[in-house]
Amino acid sequence: MSVKYKIYQDNRKNIKNKGYWYARSVTTGQVGIKEMADRISDRCTVTESDILAVLSALVTEMEYELKNGYCVKLDGFGSFKLALRSHGVAQIKDFSATKHIHSPHVLFRPEYHIGADKVRLQTFLQGVKVEEMPTYEGVDKGDKGGKGEKPGPVENP
Repeated sequence: MSVKYKIYQDNRKNIKNKGYWYARSVTTGQVGIKEMADRISDRCTVTESDILAVLSALVTEMEYELKNGYCVKLDGFGSFKLALRSHGVAQIKDFSATKHIHSPHVLFRPEYHIGADKVRLQTFLQGVKVEEMPTYEGVDKGDKGGKGEKPGPVENP
């Protein structure tokens, strides 16, 4: 198992590295809560319906706590918190929450452990492997998107 990536060329105007090639991760499907509950029930004595009930309650409780300004930490998993964006104003007296605050969103930070080499190891990234997508939909793979020159070989980290 590995994370797939595609190579793309950044051709935006007025950027320092115009024309550089980059990797972008590609999802290869989606797994829903029901499928995960089924797999979890195979690993323990809890039934799929019990798992679904607990996860549903967890979502409800997390929403409640996040909306009340709490950070929700799930041990061994990570933490969630609400964040927002705002437009700036020149004078503090001109700031209005209803006018200037926008785009509330949830931030997730995976749990990490510090290894022997004092490097942070994120729970979900330990041992991750990457490989290039074998085909790019509708594009000749040798051309990597049809823009610019073909990049050299890409090594897995």
